Amino acid sequence: MPKSILIIVLACMIGSAHAHCIHPVMKSKIAYTETVDCGSVSLTDIFRRARLWASQSAPDNKTLVDDKETGDFVTQGNITITIPRSENSAGGIFKFAYVLSVECANRKYRATVANVEYQDGNGGHTIPMEAFSQKSENKAAATELENKLKEMLADLQTNVKDYKPF
Repeated sequence: MPKSILIIVLACMIGSAHAHCIHPVMKSKIAYTETVDCGSVSLTDIFRRARLWASQSAPDNKTLVDDKETGDFVTQGNITITIPRSENSAGGIFKFAYVLSVECANRKYRATVANVEYQDGNGGHTIPMEAFSQKSENKAAATELENKLKEMLADLQTNVKDYKPF
């Protein structure tokens, strides 16, 4: 029952997306969403490939949902960004938490990166991206995070849609 509720809530949060597009919406809970048509690949194979990619690319991530029957896979992870000190930036190490959900259906998958938050080292509290990215001293870290999230979705597509069987 809790999985069903989580899946319904995630589906409501995700909204709609267009095929082969990455939609940045850093001002809301959903950071990026991408829908990819995988041609003649079955739901089971899409799901298996997505789960395999997640276990290989980020083995420390925590799996929240892993439902082969519905094709839903949700994982929670962290990205660490290191910004060198410069004239424009004090630099630093920035750690962000995110949730990646992959929904497989109708020979497609929709990948959504949501709940991206900065993890403040002082007291362990989190700061939503919309608040973090508003500060001028955090612009470089926010830009680098955006690039890392795009790379992650591109890598997912390479390993799911363009999977090379052996």
